[in-house]
Amino acid sequence: MYLGKKSKKIIFYMIVTIVCFSSFSGCILNELFGTSFSLTSWNVCDDDGFPGLSLVFSSSGTVTVKLFGPDDSVLDSDLFFYGDHDAVLHLASYRKTVTSGQYRLKVYDKNVNVIFARTFSFDGAELSISSYDQKWWKQETGKDSYSLVGLTLSVHNDGDIPLYPYTAEVVVDSETISSFVLPAVVLPNESKLVDCFVYNEDTPEDSIFIVSLKDSLGDTLGTGSFSAVMEYNVIPKEFKWIYTGSIRRLRIPYPEFLFDYYSDIDRSLNEDYGIYVFDLYDDAYIDLLVERLISLKSCDSDVDKINFAASFVQKLDYKKDSPTDDSFEYPRYPIETLDGGGDCEDKAILMASILSGMGYEVALFRLPNHMAVGVHLDITLNDYEYYTDDYYFLETTAVKPLGFTPDNHKSPSELTVYPISSRPLLLHNWKNGNLTIFTNTELGDLVKVTLIVENLGSDTAEDILVKGGFYTQYGLELNNETEVISSLEPGMKNEVTIMVDIPKSITTWFKTGVYLDNEVVDEQESASSFP
Repeated sequence: MYLGKKSKKIIFYMIVTIVCFSSFSGCILNELFGTSFSLTSWNVCDDDGFPGLSLVFSSSGTVTVKLFGPDDSVLDSDLFFYGDHDAVLHLASYRKTVTSGQYRLKVYDKNVNVIFARTFSFDGAELSISSYDQKWWKQETGKDSYSLVGLTLSVHNDGDIPLYPYTAEVVVDSETISSFVLPAVVLPNESKLVDCFVYNEDTPEDSIFIVSLKDSLGDTLGTGSFSAVMEYNVIPKEFKWIYTGSIRRLRIPYPEFLFDYYSDIDRSLNEDYGIYVFDLYDDAYIDLLVERLISLKSCDSDVDKINFAASFVQKLDYKKDSPTDDSFEYPRYPIETLDGGGDCEDKAILMASILSGMGYEVALFRLPNHMAVGVHLDITLNDYEYYTDDYYFLETTAVKPLGFTPDNHKSPSELTVYPISSRPLLLHNWKNGNLTIFTNTELGDLVKVTLIVENLGSDTAEDILVKGGFYTQYGLELNNETEVISSLEPGMKNEVTIMVDIPKSITTWFKTGVYLDNEVVDEQESASSFP
């Protein structure tokens, strides 16, 4: 059929109009030809502790991408709009080993039709331990007596999935010692050094010991057999102070790798400093400190034992977080305070760790411009009364006995009690520190945010409610979405993605919150308002 010039122009302008408009919304081309999806590349990765499948793709419309495991359960899914995308779907939970088998990626259009599918196969864990560096310290016993206090292992991932060593089991003289491995990920075909504090007091009789690295479920990732090479290579810390008129001396090993790990951790803005007591990677070291400390004096009562332990912390150097800025806060982990002292919160954290390690029920007291320790005892002190909730006051910046309360803290304007007991401590942040705003989509105007929820406490949290929503300046909630995390163990993380419609014609702020037992335990708010 012959078309004249005028007809050709009309058709040309129609095509241009369709292409231009569809590039704006993606809708018209989708209606005419269907949604297209193109996977450009993929690779296995670590996503801040989550083993993942990193994808680069483009779509011509709204798509839902789902990843299925070997048992056909949905491991992860996400919604994407028209355009080019970089995304990560998780192959397993936080620091968990990816199960061997076949994984299927499926992409659905807005009508839930499968428009793309691909299968990936993984063989599973295969970790080799190639070499080791042993940490020994020499005790003052009148003879050559060496104690193993740490291992640095050189490992190689021979498999095709990220690996997360969680514990190390060391068999010495037929005795098995278990210890946490400092957090690390070993990617496929990668070599890495991993550290763990392992304490064995007695000098080994057998020259050979066996090391097994296990994941968080207790499955073995790799095993090696090594010869014990006892060399004095850990310099001890030595402390001297006076208690009840007598000089006391404490000598403990000080593994630098443990100090380096804690000094590199970013400090949290959360005021619950139980975070620094609950951290599990120094538990074995705190146990050793407690053991050495209580061996120095035979105590007649709990009060005597607590006051003696307190005298050690009270005599540590007082050091401000900043020599020039009194408002600057830098809470220290216990091993950092042992290195050079600290201010009130640093000493309180160390004191709470020691007394908790001794088996006492303690708490951190946050007061105006101060922090101290509360000790729960079911006895009556002759000279002192309970400070609050059956806790006696314990000062850590001055040499004072249990129960003594400085005059300026007897009636505080504010007091917050943070129990150091078996409890969850939930925090959350927005992945990559931001939220994504979408406008003029097939679903309207909305925000999308991925929340990383972390349990930094000492007990499992159950039925965690995660909420994201828009609020007016008067606190009125307009739009919200919620998700539930059924369970989160200590030291673990979970990711939750929430999408919420943006309210129109009214100023609002976007907030996210984490709720436990119907109470909000952590919140975050957008820096600017909407729309």
